[in-house]
Amino acid sequence: MAGDDRIAEFVELYSRYYPRLQYYLMALMPSANDAADVLQEVSLTLWKKFDTYEPNTNFYAWACKVARLQALKHRERLGKSARLIDDAILECLSDEASSDELDPAVSLDALARCLERLSERHRSLIRKRYQPGVSVSDLAFEAGCSANALSKLLGKIRRRLMDCVERTLASEGRR
Repeated sequence: MAGDDRIAEFVELYSRYYPRLQYYLMALMPSANDAADVLQEVSLTLWKKFDTYEPNTNFYAWACKVARLQALKHRERLGKSARLIDDAILECLSDEASSDELDPAVSLDALARCLERLSERHRSLIRKRYQPGVSVSDLAFEAGCSANALSKLLGKIRRRLMDCVERTLASEGRR
């Protein structure tokens, strides 16, 4: 029965921290696909090494250490294409993303509220841009403008969203 308890403990902890672990890897990797690939490797590694995890300690911190190492290995395998971020910046991102103070659910809630404050056109552009397989060129063609013009507009919208999220979190005392 002890083995079943240990399996249940892993499943409970992994399920609880999976979204944060996913968020952590998204901060470290050059693309969502790379983050998904590394998350699969991390999941397997966490399960294989779960016997080294000390019960009643910080599972998320332990998982982040494993994830960081897997992310570095993945970057090495990809070579220059994964070196979009300097290693020192990667370390800083890793520390910030693994912080217990960071709650992606709170930030996502603030983002959802800020998205609702955008005009319908801007909200639609942002949502379409982050759908899998949609490129700026595709959106620009659909919108009847150049890819460069649309990229500039999307940058302005993102900055407005970031400012809104930061103000929202600050007003709620969460940053």
